Amino acid sequence: MHKLLASWLFPAMFVGVVIFLVLFFIQVNKTDASVYDEKAQIPQAKQLPPLPSKEQWLNHLSEQEKDGYFYPVTEIFVAVDLKEPPKNSKIYRLQAGELDPYQLYCLEEVLKGYKVHYQFEQTDKELKLIIHSENLSQLKKIVETLKNYAINAKIVTVQR
Repeated sequence: MHKLLASWLFPAMFVGVVIFLVLFFIQVNKTDASVYDEKAQIPQAKQLPPLPSKEQWLNHLSEQEKDGYFYPVTEIFVAVDLKEPPKNSKIYRLQAGELDPYQLYCLEEVLKGYKVHYQFEQTDKELKLIIHSENLSQLKKIVETLKNYAINAKIVTVQR
C-alpha cells in the first residue's frame, strides 16, 4: 500500500506545483489592454529663429560688457627702467673643454647641486659650457668640485 501511495503521491505533487507556477506567472504578467488604446502626446517641433550671420555674431559679442569670454592670446607686459644706466661689473664664465659622456653627466650633476643656471653651445668643432655669473667664489668652488671628476675647468673673465 505504501508503494502504491508513494508511486502516485510524488507525480501528483509535481503536477500541482507546475499548475501553481503557471497560474502564478499568468497572474504576475497580466497586461491591461487599455494602456495601448491611448495615443501618446508628442509635442510638436517649434520653428527655430534663423541663424545670425557672422558679422551680427561678432557685433553682438563685441557689444557685450561681460568678462566671460577671453580670446586665446598670450599677453606679455615688459617694463624697462631706463633711468639708471646698467652697472659695469665683471662677469665670469666657466669653461670645461672637451668631455666624455661620463664627465658631462658628472658636470651636469655638480651644476644642479650648486643650483647654477647653465647652457651648452654646440659649434662645429666642440661643445661649450656657458655659465655667466658674478659670483667668483661660487665658480671657484665648482672648479674644485669638478677636479674630483678629472674635469679641468677654468674661469674666464668677460667684460660687459
